[in-house]
Amino acid sequence: MRMLNTRNYIFIFGFYLIASNHLTAQDNPNITPETPNQSNFVSVNLTPRPEASVTINQDPRIKMLLDIKSKMEKDGEFSDRYKIQLYYGNLNKANEIVKASKEAFTEWDSTIQWETPNYKVWIGNYRTRLEADRALKEIHTKFPNAFIFRPEKS
Repeated sequence: MRMLNTRNYIFIFGFYLIASNHLTAQDNPNITPETPNQSNFVSVNLTPRPEASVTINQDPRIKMLLDIKSKMEKDGEFSDRYKIQLYYGNLNKANEIVKASKEAFTEWDSTIQWETPNYKVWIGNYRTRLEADRALKEIHTKFPNAFIFRPEKS
């Protein structure tokens, strides 16, 4: 074991000597210095490049359409989103549930949906099932019968 360490040290020391000798040889080149009268440079006249400009002509309605599209994406019109149903029944009770949910959970929007002959109260608009599960855990403290679903597109 000791012999192995000695060999390693000898190898490292020899490598160090060779590398340092090579580096020293590069630092001291055997080139004669040039006289100051010799000219190795070529003069070049540089002129600044002109600035480029681009003009875009676009219909002003494009901005309006992009705003509508981003609002629809935010509201979940284009994608499969998850919602939580709080109640299914008559209109008076549905109005009470919406009011209570808006007071208890201000971060999520509550709406009433009509399905003959009853009303549904939905809350939230969640991108993922995980996001909906986290919200449901909090909502269950106030509405224990709430459940997650994915509304059908009409």
